[in-house]
Amino acid sequence: MSKRLMTKGPHVPTEKRALERLKRAVELHELEDLRAIDGIPSVPRYLVTYMNSQTQNDVMRSATVVSVTNQSDKTNRVFVTFFKGFSDDSAPVGMAAFAIPPQFTVDFASRHLPGELTVTNAVPNPELTFDEGRAVVSSMYPEIGVSARVYYTSGDGDERLQAITDSKVVLYGKQNLGD
Repeated sequence: MSKRLMTKGPHVPTEKRALERLKRAVELHELEDLRAIDGIPSVPRYLVTYMNSQTQNDVMRSATVVSVTNQSDKTNRVFVTFFKGFSDDSAPVGMAAFAIPPQFTVDFASRHLPGELTVTNAVPNPELTFDEGRAVVSSMYPEIGVSARVYYTSGDGDERLQAITDSKVVLYGKQNLGD
């Protein structure tokens, strides 16, 4: 895991001080991929209103990426849970989790995408390949920033980017304010 985090790419800082901070976080195991672990407290914070993850053909494919920035002064365990549209919150189709140090940003994705498009740090197992619905972002601490987007690609390996759309993110359990 730590080798994958430190592999040179667009997700690794080039500025010396930021790179040293990343190395320290990896060495101290403050930045790590989490599996579904019972007993880790988390509270639903945000609803991503649209999620799409398709690989059924090479004409149009899609994947959803949810970016989460930890604004807490502590390492924050964050979970992104994916649901089909015609289901309630008791039947997730996938979940990805990550321990995020303060001021770090992690990209959670419904499935892997080529690094040339975006680096995905946490992906459900198995990846979502025929799913449309929503995602719920949960965390131990409330101080997180969230954005989400759907990548539309073509080709068997997602080699051609067709479009990127933003998904609406609202507070969990609250109404959309129309913005």
